[in-house]
Amino acid sequence: MSTLVLDNGAYFAKIGYSHEKVSVIPNCQFRSKTSRLKTFTANQLDEIKDPSGLFYILPFQKGFLVNWDVQRKVWDHLFGKEMFKVDFADTNIVITEPYFNFSSIQESMNEILFEEYQFQSALRINGKFIISARTWRLHSKFG
Repeated sequence: MSTLVLDNGAYFAKIGYSHEKVSVIPNCQFRSKTSRLKTFTANQLDEIKDPSGLFYILPFQKGFLVNWDVQRKVWDHLFGKEMFKVDFADTNIVITEPYFNFSSIQESMNEILFEEYQFQSALRINGKFIISARTWRLHSKFG
């Protein structure tokens, strides 16, 4: 069983399997100011020749996840065939959340991760603990 680690930041998402290199991509959608029908998600911004005519939509406001439609589209892109091709039947997820996260946001995240994506297990954790665990591992290995 593999473990996917997602640092779901307010502007950048850092994602990767626990044993692989991490990818850093924008955690947002981009839309054209002239043609609002075309939407670019996450790292699809690289396909755009002139980004000056774009505006972006973030799923976070003031550090909290408030726009679930945008976040779902970003996660669909991340977990789908364009990026990580996640096999949900064989994958656990570790995902970061802000300090003092609201219980309604936590419940919604659990519902989406388990019911829509069908991950086998999920660990919601503050980003500080991921960094401290890695630092502890490095110090115990070399120190």
